[in-house]
Amino acid sequence: MIDYDPFEEFRDPQTYDLEDEGYYDDYPLTEQWARSLGGPLLDLACGTGRMALRMAKLGYQVTGVDIMPEMIEWARQKALRQGVSIDWVVADARTFHLQKQFPFIYMLENVFQFFLTRADQEAMLARVREHMLPQGCFLFETRNPSSRNLLQVRHPDPPKYTLPDGGHLLTTEEQYYDPMTQIQHYTRHLTFLHKAGQQEEKTLRTALRYVFPQEMEALLYYNGFQIRSCYGSWQQEPLTATSPAMIYVCQVLSSPATSSAVGRNGSSSFSSHNPRGARSALLSPIHVWNHQARAETI
Repeated sequence: MIDYDPFEEFRDPQTYDLEDEGYYDDYPLTEQWARSLGGPLLDLACGTGRMALRMAKLGYQVTGVDIMPEMIEWARQKALRQGVSIDWVVADARTFHLQKQFPFIYMLENVFQFFLTRADQEAMLARVREHMLPQGCFLFETRNPSSRNLLQVRHPDPPKYTLPDGGHLLTTEEQYYDPMTQIQHYTRHLTFLHKAGQQEEKTLRTALRYVFPQEMEALLYYNGFQIRSCYGSWQQEPLTATSPAMIYVCQVLSSPATSSAVGRNGSSSFSSHNPRGARSALLSPIHVWNHQARAETI
C-alpha cells in the first residue's frame, strides 16, 4: 500500500517543533477533561511532549508513549530543561503494554490518521481499552473528510519559519487522495535557508487515512466503545459536513453487546465484507449514540 516511510518527518524533532510552535488549540478542552476525570494521564503518540509537558506542569502524573525514539529523546531533554518529571516510553500504540490503567487517555494532532488500515485502528483501540479504567475516557481527533480537507491544499501560501540560527525554513506541499484506500498522500518540500548562506533541501512524504463519521461510529462501537461527546472543532462546535475536525470522547461500552461484538483478542467481529449485517447492526435498538444529537457537556 505504501512504498515509503510515512514517519520520516518525525525523525527530525527540532524541525517538527519549529513547525508546531505556538499551537495549543487543543489545550482548553484536553485540560477540561483531565480536570474532570483526574490523573494519571496517558499521552498516546505524545511526539516531543507538547501536551504532556503542559499537563505535568499542572501537577498531573503523565506517561508519554511514542513510536519514534527521536521524538521521545527530544521530549526527555525538554522535560529535563523545564524541570518536570514524565514517564517516557518508546512503543507502538498498536502493541504497547504498560501494566497500568488510566482515567484519561488522549491522542492529539490527528495521529489517528497514521493508522492506515482497519487492523491498525483496531489494534490501537484494543490497547486503549486495555489501559483505560472502567469509567475512564479516551479523547482523540482526526480531520473531517470534507471536500476542503480532501481536495484543497492545506497551505496555499507556503509557510515561513524562523530557524534557530536566524535563517528561514520555507515549505511547500503536494497532495493526492486515493478514494479506494481513503488515504491522502502528501509530499512536502522543505528549504532551509541558513543565515550563513547555506541552503539545504529535504523532501518528506507521509500518508494520512481518512475515516467518515458513520464509519467512525461503527468502528468505535464494534471495538467496544461508546461515544460520550463529539465535536467539529476544539471550540466544541457541533460536527457538520464542513467542520475541520472530528473530535471524539469515548468510554468503554457497558452494553452486553460488547462481548459479542469484540473478539477475545480485541479484534472486531464486524466484517466490512458483510454490508447487510453491518446495516442491520447499525440500526439495532442498542445503538449507543445518535449522530445528530448535540455533544454532551462536561
